[in-house]
Amino acid sequence: MSAGAVIQRIKTHDVLNVGVSLGFIGLSFREDHNSDWEGFDIDLAKAVAIAVLGNSERINFIPLQSGDRFQALKENIIDLGCFNASITFQREIIHYVSFVHPMLFDGEILMTHMDNLINAVPEAKATKKRCIAAMRGSTTQENLERYFGELGLNCEVKLFESPKHAREAYQKGICNIYCLDSYLLSGERIQLEEKEKHILLKDRISLEAMSPTVSSYDPLWHSAVSWVMKSLVEAENLGLNKHNIHEKYNISTGYLNRFLKPSKELCNKLGLQAEFTYKIISEIGNYGEIFERNLGKNSILNQERRKNKPWAEGGMLYSPLFI
Repeated sequence: MSAGAVIQRIKTHDVLNVGVSLGFIGLSFREDHNSDWEGFDIDLAKAVAIAVLGNSERINFIPLQSGDRFQALKENIIDLGCFNASITFQREIIHYVSFVHPMLFDGEILMTHMDNLINAVPEAKATKKRCIAAMRGSTTQENLERYFGELGLNCEVKLFESPKHAREAYQKGICNIYCLDSYLLSGERIQLEEKEKHILLKDRISLEAMSPTVSSYDPLWHSAVSWVMKSLVEAENLGLNKHNIHEKYNISTGYLNRFLKPSKELCNKLGLQAEFTYKIISEIGNYGEIFERNLGKNSILNQERRKNKPWAEGGMLYSPLFI
């Protein structure tokens, strides 16, 4: 695949094909087949569509099982993966994919019914039974076997093709523990009957960085998507948001001006719209706005940002300079 081939394909067909999960509240979710997709990953995809096509609606969302995600990229079924994939050494080498920029720092945790705990202690070592529901094609099984091995405890891991199947197996008692990344698990918990009886344990099974994914065969496309992601992070760092972006655009000088009005020549080389940073923030906002809308205080999940804050605020998010 030649450099720029993916961008050319997208522009020729006037659509961005994006792989998403089978449905995780807060990340990529729709109520039914006739509803619009929404979530953190969906907004990241919209940012790319705005930057490349100038239109956030020109996206074809393709739900994929965890085990099929990277093959879909390899076979050019999708142009971009926004399916909350963890960045790993093995995935890049074996599947010939590239992770563009860390956009969500999280880690796997455990949930169990309170009746499965000894003396109500919310820890893995206090669980009575350890048949654990997890997603096939994820990093979870290896992480669980390592973690419980370190605790000197046995566990059985059952793998499922979709979050719906895993959640149902857990709800029915086929599995008595459910393991997912913490943001995802909070979305699964609110769908359970008597959710208050399902306890999130204190154990942190893994620490992982998630990123949108592209084929490694087109380095230009990788650069383009990377700078789109970085623009969301840098916008928050610069104090730019949907409410002040127009005012800031009109009075911008110095570095702010270079960020909002990047060189047309450089944008063209990447296949991006002129002033793509301004256009993205005008429509969907900065990183913080995307997080709070889908995962944080303005969402049904009401989750803390934790490490997903700008570096200056004690988080792990930062962007290289737009110079």
